[in-house]
Amino acid sequence: MSRKAVEIGFAIVLFAFGAAIVHGTLELETGWTRSGPEAGYFPFRIGLMIMAAAMIVMAVQATRTAAEGRMLTRRAATNIALFTLPLLGLIVAIPHLGLYVPATLYLLVSIGLVGRVSWATATAAAIGAPVILFILFEFVFRTPLPKGPLGPLLGML
Repeated sequence: MSRKAVEIGFAIVLFAFGAAIVHGTLELETGWTRSGPEAGYFPFRIGLMIMAAAMIVMAVQATRTAAEGRMLTRRAATNIALFTLPLLGLIVAIPHLGLYVPATLYLLVSIGLVGRVSWATATAAAIGAPVILFILFEFVFRTPLPKGPLGPLLGML
């Protein structure tokens, strides 16, 4: 596939994503009241911006005439796989293990193995980020994130 075809295809997918966001927010109020924005105000506008960005990409690609080489080299495909596979593992693990343990493992793999950062730095980030997320969501935002089986073991409710 040419780069142009892939760009247009992705723009179509992006447009559909934006349209789905807009459609979902139409069940909510999307205006502004005396007390501030209503529930759908920001998501509605974000959906419109995503759709506009997709239309710009489509327009740019539709007017592009220069032929370009291959869309994806073997090295680029390997880098995408190295990024995507741990991310898929994170997504699959969250419903079973909660957010914190999979996020720690994901960051450790992504930073340490994929990013080739020192293990001390990778470990600090892999432990520090979930701890910060826990503090922010549990205590500041008062919105608990999934803890999985680790939560009850540590007395987290």
